[in-house]
Amino acid sequence: MAVVFQMPLELCAEFESLSLGFVHHTTVATFEAKPTLEQEIRKYQKTDEKIQEIREQIKVGKVPHFREDEQEPDLCARCGQYKVVILSEAHDTAYSIHPGSTKMYYDLKERFWWYGIKRAVAEYVACVKAEHQRPAGLLQPLKIPEWKWEEISMDFIVGLLRTQKGYNSIWVVVDRLTKVAHFIPVDTTYSGARLAELYISRIVCLHGVPKRIISDRGSQFTSRFWEQLHDSLDSKLRFSTTYHP
Repeated sequence: MAVVFQMPLELCAEFESLSLGFVHHTTVATFEAKPTLEQEIRKYQKTDEKIQEIREQIKVGKVPHFREDEQEPDLCARCGQYKVVILSEAHDTAYSIHPGSTKMYYDLKERFWWYGIKRAVAEYVACVKAEHQRPAGLLQPLKIPEWKWEEISMDFIVGLLRTQKGYNSIWVVVDRLTKVAHFIPVDTTYSGARLAELYISRIVCLHGVPKRIISDRGSQFTSRFWEQLHDSLDSKLRFSTTYHP
């Protein structure tokens, strides 16, 4: 049935001024994105011998940890190429944003399964992280000191129960050459100045002033303690350009 209508002259003139007109015949195209990986895996599952064997065992109740749901079956990816694609999509794409191995495993196991999936996820994430890290290089051992107590290392044992005198940690000072150690009870709230006073009263009076201090407590702590120690000794420090880049 044809529909005929007549437009007012004013509306036609307005259409002409706007360079508009009617299109009598046109085609509307609709595009829809559908994932093809699931379809490929489902097609593969129908011919895979191992999956068919599992299905037969499900029917006789030999594999209680397996089940088959016709409405929403899990995707069993036994083929190596599917595993690589699944792991890559779950980790490397911008949509996934590089999750950790734990989150990635729990996300995948809701939809996919294969033997050793948890181990495969952990190995894939570890391999990807290793590829994006710089080589560690060779270890650079510290030079052996020439004299005792010229170089010391220090660290703290924390998390201890507080004593009656108010101490809750132990300050360990070790001579790098002889491995002789002093264990000094301290409190975690001690400032650098307080630690410097303790060092003078407990270490300097016995072994003298060290030339080098090695600590894993952070460069800021070490530098502050170094400054407080020399201020207590009334000696002036001139830091190199590496200290003030």
